[in-house]
Amino acid sequence: MIHSPIDSLIEGAPAIETLGARLARLRRMQGLSKTDVADRLGISITAICHWEQDRSRPKAVRLRSLSQLFGVSTADLLSDDGVAGRQNLADLVARTRAEIARVAGTNPSKVRIVIEM
Repeated sequence: MIHSPIDSLIEGAPAIETLGARLARLRRMQGLSKTDVADRLGISITAICHWEQDRSRPKAVRLRSLSQLFGVSTADLLSDDGVAGRQNLADLVARTRAEIARVAGTNPSKVRIVIEM
């Protein structure tokens, strides 16, 4: 198969992560089930499923609760920039948060990491 220059640009471009995919990724990185998130937020598992499937979106008050639970800003939850470097940094921070929590014997949502740039 012959690839044109535009094909290589498209293949190398980072995929844009939807809010639902981001919520699912952050939940899994925290080691939480959908039931865990639903219980902590006082909502139904169905709501979590709909959010992760992009069938509906959380209201502002739930976005704030989710951002606190996952240790990210609401802006990061809603961001659709799709920048791979930023995604890798977010993944690294989430993995580090989970590891620190494991060693400290606490929940990852209790660990805060500050990065100054």
